Amino acid sequence: MDSGPVLSIDIGGTKISTAILTREGRLLAKRRAPSQAQEGPRRMIDRILTQARETVAEAALPGGAIDLIGISCGGPLDPVKGIVLKPPNLPGWDGTPLRDLVAAGLGLDASRAHLENDANAAALAELRFGAAQGRRHALYLTMSTGIGGGLILDGRLYRGATFNAGEVGHQRIVPDGPLCGCGLRGCLEAVASGSGIARRLAERFDSLSPALRQAAGSAESITARHLVETARAGDACALEFLEETNRFLAQGIANLVFILNPQIIILGTIVSHAGDLMLAPLREKVREICPPVLAADLEIVASPLGRRLEELSGLAVALDGGPSGPR
Repeated sequence: MDSGPVLSIDIGGTKISTAILTREGRLLAKRRAPSQAQEGPRRMIDRILTQARETVAEAALPGGAIDLIGISCGGPLDPVKGIVLKPPNLPGWDGTPLRDLVAAGLGLDASRAHLENDANAAALAELRFGAAQGRRHALYLTMSTGIGGGLILDGRLYRGATFNAGEVGHQRIVPDGPLCGCGLRGCLEAVASGSGIARRLAERFDSLSPALRQAAGSAESITARHLVETARAGDACALEFLEETNRFLAQGIANLVFILNPQIIILGTIVSHAGDLMLAPLREKVREICPPVLAADLEIVASPLGRRLEELSGLAVALDGGPSGPR
């Protein structure tokens, strides 16, 4: 079978998405639930399998059969062996044979299931369905619980020597800055991801504006979304905090531009939600740092795929077929 429906699974630090799609990207069924990552891999994978079976049932497929499985998951991981390797936002997952467990749990041979880290998966989705179509040199940055990068070089996904290229969130931006989930300090992820922004806001909660504190309710519940919504309403404190975040992010992006010279940089969740509140100053700051030969024709855009990126990432992983290498 080489044209049947595909099961897409997207696993993050905060949510699990399962979807059934045609190979052209038409959505047949989808379910979404909180990750509850604190439960650890065994219980979480059980819930993933249950949710996947429910999604297959909802799609009412002829014979109830799926053809391929594509899994997008926070890294680092080994896509050849299908193993997750100690992801910062999924505690206890080190060495988990995710691909084989999912394939076996759903009655499919492991050769019909493919695993990629979430940033690579999103880059593949952008290349096939989104803003990177027709581009040979593109960079996708996840901007959610963590920050990762998917590199499209010469029209193909670049995975690196150990399949973990693109860990752009762990470049050091603030010397001796806040502790990152990877164990280092001052990483881009620690200051500009959704979780990093929330931690910075919580640490300064008592000095934030009344509007921002009221929107969040408490230091424990404040998020990047509260920041963006309050900044959009014109709150000076929120705008100043967002400006600081943009400086961190622009420096990280500029570093990548110097090294990779992409045609387009595509930014995920947080920037997609913020729109020009973040995009306009980011473009300006990156061009201030990088010379015209690198930045004059560079596009920096929010992902056009929106919420669809969840299901299209897994689909793109399945259709790509993964890297070559001994299983």
